[in-house]
Amino acid sequence: MKAWTLTEPNGLDSLQLTRTTRPKPGAEEICIKVAAMGLNPIDYKLADWGYATWHYPQIVGMDIAGTVESVGGKVRQFKPGDRVFTFLDPRHCGGFAEYVCCKTGAVSRLPERVSVEQAAALPSAGYSAWLAVYDKLRLKPGQRVAITGAGGGVGGFAAQLAKLAGATVYAIAAERHHARLLSYGVDAVIDSDNDNVAMKIIEFTEDKLLHAVIDCVSARSGSIMSALIRFNGQIVMVADQFNQVPLLATTKALSMHEVALHGTYAHGAPEDIHHLSDMGNSMSNLIAEGKLDPMIDKLFSFEQLKEGLVLLHRQQHSGKLVVVLD
Repeated sequence: MKAWTLTEPNGLDSLQLTRTTRPKPGAEEICIKVAAMGLNPIDYKLADWGYATWHYPQIVGMDIAGTVESVGGKVRQFKPGDRVFTFLDPRHCGGFAEYVCCKTGAVSRLPERVSVEQAAALPSAGYSAWLAVYDKLRLKPGQRVAITGAGGGVGGFAAQLAKLAGATVYAIAAERHHARLLSYGVDAVIDSDNDNVAMKIIEFTEDKLLHAVIDCVSARSGSIMSALIRFNGQIVMVADQFNQVPLLATTKALSMHEVALHGTYAHGAPEDIHHLSDMGNSMSNLIAEGKLDPMIDKLFSFEQLKEGLVLLHRQQHSGKLVVVLD
């Protein structure tokens, strides 16, 4: 089978299209014939960093959608022909290939009205957004939330999910993303390049400030945004961790949350891994109902996968980039 393998952790130059042996499922695994793959910043970051458990050459890629090709002897909940998608274990990856084997705990079923391309756009970005909006903040109707980096995958999904939760949403993003964000019903967009973000937030909230912030940019951005949160408010960090830059608002009794989707397999309990499947089922049903936009910006062929990651790294896109196999 064809696969994109990393020969060493030395960036995208070390990512090569190769041929390798098709995997066979273990007793508790399924083998998925991959039809589409979602591209994410973590993909080119891991091309630089590597992973302690990887053995090179390593097949990378974590967001996939396709059809069950075969199942292990102990698998009962899936059968060949089932349409599925999943977020793969980063410790093993294997998604950027024509076939991949994985355990079933995090696998979601794909509704008939949802395409494989739409499903592949969901896991890394969509699940991170779900964790931020519903698991961490538990946003309530009428609460005010600002989302930095709202033009990207996590930010765009977070903006949509926050509106579905009934929140008042202020999306902070470059101007080229504004029309799309407004189409999701966000209450206001703020130009991250040209606007005075703090003054805009104060103006929009009539000096009442924010109940919450979802920061998808950096620790520095999260630190700045913390000054705009009201007493007993909350902030979720997606892109960085808090210990990299101290928060400005240290006397506001803020609740601070970290989203660490990629640590689920290594540190989570079985129920945490099953929660990935539940999130996928819920989000794909929202797409089927027309309530959630998978935000696909561009499609690439399998042979163009590295080109897609380069475009992603240059941040010359809006939304999600997806690779489609023949």
